[in-house]
Amino acid sequence: MAETPYLSALSSGLGRLERVLLRVWQLLSVLGIATGLAYGVLVSRPLGFACALGSSLFLIWFVVAGHLADRGEAPRSLTGINAAVEALVPWAFMLAISVSKGAEYALASWVPPFLFCSCIVTHVARLRLWAPAVLGLSGALAYPLIYWSFIVARLPPSAHEFLINQPSTQHARTVTLAVSGLVGTFLVMGLHAVVTGAEKAARERELGGRYRIVRDHSSGATGAVYEGEYCPEGGFTRRVAIRRFHSHVAEHADLMHGFCTAAEETARLVHPNIVQVLDFLRAAGSHFLVLEWVDGVSLDALTRSARATRQGFDPELVAYVGLEMLAGLAHAHAGVLGGDGDPVCVLHRDLSPDAVLVSTNGEVKLGGFAVASALREFNRQSEGHVGTMAPECSGGAPDVRSDLYSGGAILWEMLLGRRRAPGESVCVTASRSDLAPEWDAFFARAVADDPEARAGSAMELMSLLAAVPRREASTTRKHLASLVTQLRASHAARTGVFDGLSADGRAVGRD
Repeated sequence: MAETPYLSALSSGLGRLERVLLRVWQLLSVLGIATGLAYGVLVSRPLGFACALGSSLFLIWFVVAGHLADRGEAPRSLTGINAAVEALVPWAFMLAISVSKGAEYALASWVPPFLFCSCIVTHVARLRLWAPAVLGLSGALAYPLIYWSFIVARLPPSAHEFLINQPSTQHARTVTLAVSGLVGTFLVMGLHAVVTGAEKAARERELGGRYRIVRDHSSGATGAVYEGEYCPEGGFTRRVAIRRFHSHVAEHADLMHGFCTAAEETARLVHPNIVQVLDFLRAAGSHFLVLEWVDGVSLDALTRSARATRQGFDPELVAYVGLEMLAGLAHAHAGVLGGDGDPVCVLHRDLSPDAVLVSTNGEVKLGGFAVASALREFNRQSEGHVGTMAPECSGGAPDVRSDLYSGGAILWEMLLGRRRAPGESVCVTASRSDLAPEWDAFFARAVADDPEARAGSAMELMSLLAAVPRREASTTRKHLASLVTQLRASHAARTGVFDGLSADGRAVGRD
C-alpha cells in the first residue's frame, strides 16, 4: 500500500533524526578525545588517556554507523544498536574515572551525569518507551551504591549520622537522574500516543493504496464528502472528491450493490459537462465513491442570492448554463453500452441546482448520477427536490422527459429568481419583459406539466435554446467564472475559509 505523505514524512523524519543523533555523538566523541588528551597532559595521564581511548572507540562506531545511514545501507536494528552503545558511554566513563582516580572522584565528576542526561534525551527523541526510565534509574542507583559501598564504609561512625541527615551532592544527582528518566518516559508515552493516533488517522485516510483523504468538506444524508487525492505508488497525484457512505447506509446490502452498479454504469459517462465517476471501493471498513474534483461551487450556491432578491440572472448567462447542462444530459440519455452490448440510457432522476457544479473556469458539470440513480432504484417511492422534480415522478417512474423537466425548472429559477409553481403558465415573458419570445417556446417544451407536451430529447431542447439571442459562449463563460470567483471571495471574507466553497458538499457527491 502506498504511504500517505504523513507516514512517508514520519519515516523520513525518523531517519533524518537518527543521522542527526549520530552526528551529535560524533561531536561528543571528538570533544571527549580532545578533553581526554588535554587532561592527560595537564593533570592525570592515566585518566586522560583512558578517556581519550574510550572516546576514540565510540567515535569509530558512530562514524561507521553514520556512513551506513547516509548510504541507506544501515540494517533495521541500527537504531537499537546505537541506543545501546550510547547507553554504555556514561557507564564507561564512570568506570574509567573510578579505576583511575577513585570512587570519590567519579562521584564528584560532572562528566557521567552529563552523559546520562544526554542519553536520556536521545532516547526520548527516538520515542523509546522505557529506555529513559531504565537509564535514569540505573544511573540514579549507581551513585548511592558507589557512595555507600566505597566511601561511607571508609568513614568513622561519627560521620555516618551527619551524612544520613544532610543531603549530599550525590543524593541530589541521584534524584535528578531518577526524575529525568521518569519524566523522559512520560514524555515518550505522550509523544508515542500522539504519533500513534496520527498514524492511525493517516492510515484511515488512505484508501486502497490509491486514494488519500486530505480534508473534510461536508456531510449529507447518505455520506460525508472529502477532498482527496489520487496517489498511486510511484505515480502522479490528482485531486478527487471522495464520498464515504454512512454506516447506517452501508448496512443495506441491496443499496450498496445499487451504488456499485450505478457507479460502474455512470463511470462510462465521459463528457466535459458530467462529473466523472472514477471508482467505487471498500476500504477501512467503509464504502467510498470517488469522483472528479470540480474546483468551484454548486449552482444552488450561485443562485441563492438571486432567490433571496427575486432577481434573475442575465438571460445570456442562463442560456449558456442551459446549453452546457443539456449537452451533459444528451450524452447521458444517449446511453452507455450495457453487458449485452446495447446502449443503456442513464437517467439522473434527481436533477437540481445543487447537482450542477460551476467551476472557477466557467465549466458547467452535472453531478450525482450514481447516487440519485441508486437511491431511486432502492426506494422507488422516494422523491426528488421540490421545485425541480417532474410531477409524474411523485410515486411514478421517471424517464428522459423527467430529467428535461428538472433541467428546465433550474433555468426557470435562474431567470426569474423563484421556483415555478405547479400549474403555472410556461410564459416567462409575462414575468420579465427583457426576455425574447424564444424563451416561451423553450419552456413550453421543457416544463410542461404533461410529459407528452415536453420535448422528447435533450437535443430538441438544445435546438430551441440555441435560438435564444445570446453572446459568444467564451464571453459568457468568462462572466460566469467571474461570478464564481466573487462568490468564493465573499465567502472567504465572511468565514475566513477560502476553500469552504471549493466543492459544495451536497453538490460533489449529491444526496
